[in-house]
Amino acid sequence: MSSLRVFDNKKILIFGLGKTGESVQKYLQKNKINYTIWDDYKKLQRNKIDNKYYLKNYDYIIISPGIDIYNHKNKNFFIRHRKNIITDLDIFFLCNKQPKHVIGITGTNGKSSFCNLLDNLLKKKKIKSKILGNFGNPVLSKNISKNEYCVLELSSYQLDYSQHLKLDVACILNISSDHLERHGTILKYKKIKLKIFKFLKKKGIGFYQKKSFPNIKKKKNIRSFKNINQSLLNNILDTKVSISKIDFKKSKLSHRYEFFNRVNNFEFINDSKSTNFDSVRYAVQMSNNNILISGGELKKGDNFKLKDLRNKIFKIYLFGNNIDKLKESLINQKINFKYFKNLYDLLKDFFNSDYKILLNKREKFTVLFSPGAASFDQYQNFEERGKIFKKYVNKFFKG
Repeated sequence: MSSLRVFDNKKILIFGLGKTGESVQKYLQKNKINYTIWDDYKKLQRNKIDNKYYLKNYDYIIISPGIDIYNHKNKNFFIRHRKNIITDLDIFFLCNKQPKHVIGITGTNGKSSFCNLLDNLLKKKKIKSKILGNFGNPVLSKNISKNEYCVLELSSYQLDYSQHLKLDVACILNISSDHLERHGTILKYKKIKLKIFKFLKKKGIGFYQKKSFPNIKKKKNIRSFKNINQSLLNNILDTKVSISKIDFKKSKLSHRYEFFNRVNNFEFINDSKSTNFDSVRYAVQMSNNNILISGGELKKGDNFKLKDLRNKIFKIYLFGNNIDKLKESLINQKINFKYFKNLYDLLKDFFNSDYKILLNKREKFTVLFSPGAASFDQYQNFEERGKIFKKYVNKFFKG
């Protein structure tokens, strides 16, 4: 039974005061639960801080998922308290009345768009629902009633630290190399993703992409699928749904293969959410004559293979500070590219060279901004990177 009493007379530390940490703080304040806080980078209220937290013991450490405890300067403190670490998701399931139905979605690529599609389909069936979790809204920041469905987007970071989730449905959409700078190996990354099935209720059901887990042990309530199709959606939603192209169009989100401009014979696509090279390969296959723009902070273990897709690529432009491995890989694949340190110089050069030459062609071209890398070398996040790309495009390219 859900109850706030689990926190009675307990020593609680909120670690990290980003969006998630702030939602936890507000929740505990609202429910008059005592706590202390720490953030490595923010100035905090003196009456609440605990700057010697690493010398003490806590019953619960509520951590922001983005914090890597194994590479933290006080990692021994976190290792000592590993069983006491929980997330905002755990508080949601431990302390609140539960929604009617909880659908947990994870995977490497396409989680947000898929959650948005599920939410749209539920609303189409007149079923109340909310999308929470890694989607952008921390679970404690929104009120959700016992008559609603909850579509919960779950990252590997959240799954790693969480302990008390309760899911009616769990689905792993796909797996490819990502976040290995944190998780170490693809095997460990897969193991963390598979943890989602441990959170299924007694009568819960799970789904996973077969090619991502070819050797998974078969269980009665966990099924494989080849592709995302109507049958899978019906099973996840436990109701029959009819899916149209309009539904897929509505599910498209900003910075996820987002068409935003057409100038003469050029279409411009903002796919800034692309943070690994599997997502680049997927985006390249969506159209022909791609002028591909990639680069950023490369991730450990990523595969930069594009040779088999050269017929889809007209030219490649690269940007970023530390992309030597990507350059080397393209040279080995005998793929030509142009390199610039930043997006502004890149787009300015493209406008003054290839763009003006290709204007006289009859073919259509797709300017595909799909970085295939993290944004932190030059931007705060993928959203800022995508907005700046669109700003520069609208500055240089006018019909």
